[in-house]
Amino acid sequence: MKTPQKQRGVAIITVLLIVVIVTVLAVQMSGRLRLQIARVVSSDHAEQAFWHWMSAEALSRQVLLAELENDDMRAHLGQNWATQQGPFPVRNGLIAGEIKDLHSCFNLNSVYNNEEDPAAFTVAVEQYQALLDVLEFDQYTAERLTATLIDWLDADSQLHSALGAEDADYESLPQPYQAANTLLSHRSELRQIMGYTQEVYERLRPFVCAIPANTRWQLNLNTVPEDRPELVVAFFRGQMDITNAQNLINARPDDGFADVETIQQQAEIQNLVGDGQTLEGIPEVQALTVESRYFELRAAIQYGDLEFYGVSQIHISSGDAYILHRSRGGYDPDERTTDNPTSSFQ
Repeated sequence: MKTPQKQRGVAIITVLLIVVIVTVLAVQMSGRLRLQIARVVSSDHAEQAFWHWMSAEALSRQVLLAELENDDMRAHLGQNWATQQGPFPVRNGLIAGEIKDLHSCFNLNSVYNNEEDPAAFTVAVEQYQALLDVLEFDQYTAERLTATLIDWLDADSQLHSALGAEDADYESLPQPYQAANTLLSHRSELRQIMGYTQEVYERLRPFVCAIPANTRWQLNLNTVPEDRPELVVAFFRGQMDITNAQNLINARPDDGFADVETIQQQAEIQNLVGDGQTLEGIPEVQALTVESRYFELRAAIQYGDLEFYGVSQIHISSGDAYILHRSRGGYDPDERTTDNPTSSFQ
């Protein structure tokens, strides 16, 4: 028979065990509650940041329409859309944005092998290889990158050349997938194509873009950045050297060239005309423009502790602005401020 003292000892131990169990459960419940609250707050911040992105997108569409209509649809770097805006304070956060003209970069989709227009395809391939050459890629790498891009874009599964890559090549990778065989929606898709390593992508990134469902490269000299004459060299397939390309950019008035005819009168363009040739016979000259229809908004939003980056591609047509593509960004350095590539808000 147990003595009262032993019974009291067992009771105390039992109570202590119960207290320990209750304490452990309380700690676990408290941790789960904090986690759940953090999830709710994070979800709320993400939703609010998304709507700030949508507001930046709506404002950009209005600004682009107003600016282009006021300037007879010409686009140039003297217009308000061409400067980085913000960051501006908004409720519980900040918002910044930058708009880029997609006619001031090489349209990767122009390398699409259109059998109905082989001449345009040939010009686009030569332009791309001229870009790779002026960016100091060696000849083998340039041919390899061109071939794999062509195979990624075209609709068939046949190799464009021995340096190309199709389904069999991608299916043999440790994490297999297939060639898209369709046009790019964004330049970042290059990273899926064989040969386009991170190093290659970073060298190409400032000079290339992808206009969805568009296989033409129309260059607007009015919006080409001053520090990227390589684009002009590439556009003219290397027939214009980088010094003349820089001179052509520097010849722009503050409000851009008035029209294509004015550009054609520039000495750097006239020098391209050979014996027995006319400007009408140079296909690149016919693809020059001072009107832009495709733009890309890169929005940066801070809401609470969350930093949110959004990319919107905008098409101006028939007096309205349409969204062609949306994606989350923040992975490219030029989607952030140049002063601090790790944040748009510090």
